[in-house]
Amino acid sequence: MKLRLTFLLACLLSCWNINAQSVNIEVETSISNLNAAMISKDKSSLEKLTAEELSFGHSTGVVENKSEFVQNVLSGPTTFYKIDISNQSINPADNIAIVRNISTISGSTKGQPLDIKIGVLMIWKKDKGVWKLLARQGFKLPEVK
Repeated sequence: MKLRLTFLLACLLSCWNINAQSVNIEVETSISNLNAAMISKDKSSLEKLTAEELSFGHSTGVVENKSEFVQNVLSGPTTFYKIDISNQSINPADNIAIVRNISTISGSTKGQPLDIKIGVLMIWKKDKGVWKLLARQGFKLPEVK
């Protein structure tokens, strides 16, 4: 009996771990796709990957809703050339995933070079089988001395 319970527990933990890994891969893919859409200014993908209730906070303190975010990516003053992600953690909870990472962004703003490294907190939700960005807040990282 004890052996059966141990085996059952091991199977349940294994299934949970496989599901968590699957969610992590799906969310990582959605983040990569969103970054690619921001770089290529792909309106359809931007709209598909963001929730209607989107709250997109920049490290400057500016907060945009979905339509403002999409419009600014398409025709705003900033153009993105490259977005690199490091130190990413994804913590799934039901149909929500909490993501933290460091984003290194290269681009231009109003014709001037833009090279920043910021912290990012994102909340993604799964809606009809698609992971969508619900909230994002960028923040300035402390200077290393």
